[in-house]
Amino acid sequence: MKVRTQKIEDWSIIILINIMWATQVPAVKLVGDRLGPITIAFVPLIISTVLFIPLLLIENRKRKVHFRWRFNEIKPFILPGLAGVALMQYAYTLGSTMTSEANAGILTLTIPVFVTMFASLMLGEKLNTVRITGFLLTLGGVALTSLPDLAGANLMRGSYLTGNIVFLIACGLCAFYNTYCKILVEKKYTELEILVYSSLVASIAGIPLLIWVQPLNLPAIFHSGKTVLAAILELSLVVYGVSLLLFFYVLKRMDVSQAILGNYLLPFFIALLGVLIFHEKITPLMYLGGGIIIISTLMVSVYEKELLAFFRKGDQRAEATDQ
Repeated sequence: MKVRTQKIEDWSIIILINIMWATQVPAVKLVGDRLGPITIAFVPLIISTVLFIPLLLIENRKRKVHFRWRFNEIKPFILPGLAGVALMQYAYTLGSTMTSEANAGILTLTIPVFVTMFASLMLGEKLNTVRITGFLLTLGGVALTSLPDLAGANLMRGSYLTGNIVFLIACGLCAFYNTYCKILVEKKYTELEILVYSSLVASIAGIPLLIWVQPLNLPAIFHSGKTVLAAILELSLVVYGVSLLLFFYVLKRMDVSQAILGNYLLPFFIALLGVLIFHEKITPLMYLGGGIIIISTLMVSVYEKELLAFFRKGDQRAEATDQ
């Protein structure tokens, strides 16, 4: 019973995480016409790092460990920090400004596919009948939730092609980061350590860009209005902070390919946020698609063992009948 309760809790957290990740789209949309892509990518990241360092210091004091300053101590976080955070956030923001929302919505759906590939190569995770079934059901749900995007997508249009490539690279880097963080979790680094050290590496990498490529204009940010400031704070706390801490927490008990399947809920949650914030419309088919995706994630994250046992019994009965 305790195991089942924990799995349901983890599944609920996955749903919550994807709601948090979905807020990145409207937040970037609210500030995109007032701030440049480098500012949008790195200012919230730097703020997030500064906000969470004190929490790590408190945790270190309780665990009686020191802050990792030396190169050998910070080395495991350099690759995920540079590729999975700094480069990914910049490519995501830049790609978003160079392509349409429909194209971006479709390309985001490649992240679980990339994760499955990286998880197989880096972690040795394997697909089974339940995961394949859940994956196929999820694709069906995605088709229903993404019909407007599918209709509006034009991935090969000349003016969008470069942006699509940049955004696809961002999706691949995101998948790499998610998979690499599973390795860090298995090495017993805490959630705060993974978040702060990788974000710290990325923030340091972003400082030269904010000085020479797109100089930071703090007065312009402060005078950009309450909406922009609220969006930056939301990105700092929720998207770059709390959501990742929860994701690392779930990875302690789940394969990364299981946890990332919830990414297919992003189009549905983004559509819901569009209704709430921008008064956009959502169709009954999108509700149906979201329901199918939720059920498929429930299958894979909570009831995988029971369903595998059920399929095995079915195979055994079929073999007995043949004999």
